[in-house]
Amino acid sequence: MSEESKGISRRSLLKGAALSAASVAALGMIGCAPKEAGSADDAKAGAAGGADGKHTWEVKPEPIPADKVKETVDTEVLVIGGGYSGTCCALAAAEGGAKVTLVEKDAMLNGHGVGGTGAIASRELDKLGISFDKAVEMERWVSTCGNRCRESLVAKWFRESERCMNWFLDLAEKNGAKCMVTVGSRSAVHPEIDCYHMISGGEIFEQHTMADFVEYLFESEAKQHGAEFVYEMPAVQLVQDDAGKVTGAICQNKDGDYVQYNAPKGVVLATGDVSYNDEYLDEFAPIAKKVMTRLCSDQGNVGDGHNMAAWAGGAFQDGPWPTMMHPQAAATFHGPFMFVNPAGKRFMNEATWVQGKCVGVMVNGGSDHAWSVFDANWQTDLLDSLQYGGGMFWDSFRAYGTDYQVAVDSHTKTVEGGLEKVPDYYKRADTLEELAEMLDVDKDEFLKSVERYNKMCEQGEDTDFYKESHFLYPVKEGPFTACMVAPGLLGVCGGIHISDNFEVLDAEDQPVEGLYAIGNCAGDIYAYDYPINVQGNSHGRCLIEGKCLGEQLAGVYQEI
Repeated sequence: MSEESKGISRRSLLKGAALSAASVAALGMIGCAPKEAGSADDAKAGAAGGADGKHTWEVKPEPIPADKVKETVDTEVLVIGGGYSGTCCALAAAEGGAKVTLVEKDAMLNGHGVGGTGAIASRELDKLGISFDKAVEMERWVSTCGNRCRESLVAKWFRESERCMNWFLDLAEKNGAKCMVTVGSRSAVHPEIDCYHMISGGEIFEQHTMADFVEYLFESEAKQHGAEFVYEMPAVQLVQDDAGKVTGAICQNKDGDYVQYNAPKGVVLATGDVSYNDEYLDEFAPIAKKVMTRLCSDQGNVGDGHNMAAWAGGAFQDGPWPTMMHPQAAATFHGPFMFVNPAGKRFMNEATWVQGKCVGVMVNGGSDHAWSVFDANWQTDLLDSLQYGGGMFWDSFRAYGTDYQVAVDSHTKTVEGGLEKVPDYYKRADTLEELAEMLDVDKDEFLKSVERYNKMCEQGEDTDFYKESHFLYPVKEGPFTACMVAPGLLGVCGGIHISDNFEVLDAEDQPVEGLYAIGNCAGDIYAYDYPINVQGNSHGRCLIEGKCLGEQLAGVYQEI
């Protein structure tokens, strides 16, 4: 076996583990391999990994011979991946005067979410008279991450957020789009600030979807500045010189021919997360496999960039990697009401944030779903609860300044529509006994659980899980409704170890020269769990990292 195809030790991949200079040099001219030598398609296969029982990212494939390259293209900045962070980076670099090429493996750009981006400050927030305490919100972020994220990287997010969001708002307005700031949650324990900027409208928006509009907006602007976007052109191998500097990448077009892109100013990995690669999930985010559904419909997030970084000498952040989960894989309303698992038992404090509900259902509930159960008074109870709580699937994506009744009306439509259109997820019956027969629960345990819960509601104290007393709404008056609460995976927002300037770092915290990572393939800004006190901060992270790195590679970035 050649030196290039020998295994890279697991220890050398993790931040804090030693990797000698000789080992770095031995990595040579390597990257993401063609199919016959360990492609993304192979990585999808699962935990089998590479040779000798090693993981795919630990086994460095052979380099593509120079005589197999059919075409060479010279650019300055090469961005690999056409999602939020990649398209933003391409635009910012092109605006700064760099020659930019973005390669995307699919025939289209890929966006996720509902077009919303979180920011700690912006001119739209100023118009509404909204401001936040950065110190408090950053501390909440860091605490949610178990104090394992790199605080200097998080602080950069907070410093750059307003500038980058205002730049984005300028682009949106130029293209006929408008911004609506939506409400967060008033929970004393898990507050979510009113900072979610929903961008919609204009010609580009009408041509696309809420999920990918932002990416096509960035592409349109980038092309006006001379950037080139190339579709169906997956990167299959990074190019490194004898010193280990990344100088470009070899891609493969839809005809199977190899095209080498030379990028002396930098290669940017913006390839997304590892949601659809079980090998990565087993090793770094096993809880992600407990969800009912993986919600990223394109299924292309298989760790391409993670593999490339590892094969080029980069390290990964320590595990477990944080997951972004929302309880929206079945019903999209559940509120603060009583939850029961398939065993018919209540198992958690239901008045918590979306990530907490997902983890609670899977870990404490022991299943990939539970049922939110409420009685005929649910609309009145929901209206009352919103003064103390809220957040996604409890409140609604309503505009800041609207009253709570807007959320109640919205969820009424959701529940009534669900009963008619998706009856597997929404159930209603005149009696609790009849409702239990409709659910996949143990009937006797269910009835006991409801009886016990109602007694605690009467007494005004939840001695089982200590849910705040103002959320103790009894389940007594029919008809009774149950909505399935099912965790869905939006992304695994951890991975490649990076510097505060988004350089890919090795296990000794030294840059792999010429290589950068942004967006969900990059790590360190989150750890252990995903913070949602700043709603939409993951899209905000893509905006900030993309813009700042693009400016940096173009030589126009000014540190705040």
